[in-house]
Amino acid sequence: MTTLNKLAEQVLSPFAYDKWFDLREEVKAMARHKRGVKAAKQFSWPAGAKVNIGSGYVKTPGFVTVDFCDGVDIQVDLRRPLPIPNAVASIILCEHFLEHLRYPGQAVSFLKECQRILQPGGELYISVPDTQWMLECYVKGDPKYAEICEANKWHPDWVKTQMEHINYHFRQQDDDRRDSDFECHRYAYDETTLVKALLEAGFTKAHGREFDPKYDAPHRREGSLFVKAVK
Repeated sequence: MTTLNKLAEQVLSPFAYDKWFDLREEVKAMARHKRGVKAAKQFSWPAGAKVNIGSGYVKTPGFVTVDFCDGVDIQVDLRRPLPIPNAVASIILCEHFLEHLRYPGQAVSFLKECQRILQPGGELYISVPDTQWMLECYVKGDPKYAEICEANKWHPDWVKTQMEHINYHFRQQDDDRRDSDFECHRYAYDETTLVKALLEAGFTKAHGREFDPKYDAPHRREGSLFVKAVK
């Protein structure tokens, strides 16, 4: 920790220090994004590119990967306009990313970027955590959601009750994560809401779909809402 950060921690309240920390991290993110935009201008796009946006560390064969983490083809802040040409992609894959954006503003803006990047008739394969299934389990007293969460280590060990699982599903946040941490969830979707957002973003069609092993990562099979949208 630098001298300045130590001083800030000493003189600021815990809440004010969180804001100081967030500002410092955002300044770093701005510089990193700027470098990524510059590098993206040199990227050679294949014809009818397949693009995995919000890929994280997952490697999808044949897809250009776009995210803010290390090891991707294009490293940029996905909350901002994407430095990707218009109508360059035939397929976009987006797995469990949208729920980390504020709704409706950031989420619909991101979906508009996906629509812009796609060729006419191009397809977006998107998945998010399935909120309807989780709530149905709670109302029915069905322990299946909690059991699958625990079996797959989706939630921390302290999450035990159905209500704790629901809260973590909506927020993915605990004492170890600040409000600004991008790993936090910011909105939960059912099919109706996700389809509405996609149509508002300019897609001509959007509908629920089944898990597709051609596009969807195997560990997303359980607990995900899958939707396909067409430009």
